[in-house]
Amino acid sequence: LALEKFKEYIKSGKIVFKRVHSEGERGFIFKRYKKELKNNRNLVDSLFATENIYMNQVGTKELRVLLEKDLFNFPKPTTFIKKLLFFSTEHDSLVLDFFAGSGTTGEAVMQLNAEDRGKRKFILIQLPEPIDSYKNKTAYDFIKEKLKINNPTVFDICKERLVRASQKIKNNTCKEVLKDLDLNFKIFETVDLADEYLNGIEELNKNTTLFIPKTDKNTILTTWKLYDGIKFTEKSIEIDLGGYKADLINKNLYLIDGGFNIKHLTAILRKLDEKNDFTPLKIIANGYVFDTKTQREIYEGVKNFISKKQINLEFIVRC
Repeated sequence: LALEKFKEYIKSGKIVFKRVHSEGERGFIFKRYKKELKNNRNLVDSLFATENIYMNQVGTKELRVLLEKDLFNFPKPTTFIKKLLFFSTEHDSLVLDFFAGSGTTGEAVMQLNAEDRGKRKFILIQLPEPIDSYKNKTAYDFIKEKLKINNPTVFDICKERLVRASQKIKNNTCKEVLKDLDLNFKIFETVDLADEYLNGIEELNKNTTLFIPKTDKNTILTTWKLYDGIKFTEKSIEIDLGGYKADLINKNLYLIDGGFNIKHLTAILRKLDEKNDFTPLKIIANGYVFDTKTQREIYEGVKNFISKKQINLEFIVRC
C-alpha cells in the first residue's frame, strides 16, 4: 500500500526528484522534495521558536493570568502552538494532542478559529495524574478549594483552562464571528470494561461502545452553561421533582442524571401549573442517559401543556 501511494504521489507531482551532484562520490544521488498543494503559506523557519514570544516564560504568565495562580510548570505559550497550527492545518483540520498537559493546544485551536473563522476541532488526551500536595501545593489547594474537587489531578487544570479560555475568547470576539464559532467541548473518560462485556464482542464496529461520556454533573453543567451563554458565577438552584434532582439556572431546567420517569415529568408539569416563581423557558435533557421512550414522553407532555396553557417552553435533548 505504501509503495502504491508513493508511486501515486510521484505521478501526481506531490513528490518530485531533483538530480544533485554529490561531490566525492561517483554518479548522482536523488534528493526528494514534497510539494505543498493545499497550503500556500511560506515554509516555516525552524528558528522562529527562538523569538521571545514563543518562550515558555510567556506560557507561564499566560496561564497565571487565566487561572489567577501559577498552577503548571513551563506550559507552552499559545502563540507557539498557534503558529504551528497556522502552518500545518487547514480550516477544518482535526488536531490531536496525546499529552494535553495544561490544555495549551485546545486554547490555541479556539484562538486560531476565532482569528480566521476556522472550523478546526481538537482531541486532547490527559491522564488523571494526581497532583502532589507537597510538590505543588498551590495547584492542589486551588483545585480542592476553588473547584471543589477532592482528588486534584492535572486533568482538572486542563479542563478549567479550556472553560475559562473559551469564555475569554467569547468575551473578546465580535458577534458576527461568534455566531459561527464553536467554543464548546465534551469530556470522555475511558473506563475498565467488564470481562463479560469484552467477551461478548465478536467484532468492533461503529455501534460498539468503548468510550463513555463523563457523567459528572458539575462537568456537564459547566459545559452547558458555557454553551447557553450563562456566567460561570451563576449558581444553580436544585429543584426536587418527586425525588429526582434537577438544576435550574437562568430559566433553563437541566435534567442531567438518569432515573427520570413519568412521575418526575408529572412533578414538572405540576410545578409549572402551581408555582408562579417556577417559570423555565427551556427543559434540557442529557441525551446520553435519557432513552428514546422517556424523551418522547417528556416531549409529548410539554407539548400538550404549553398548548393548554399557551406559554413559551422548549424541550431540548443535548448530547
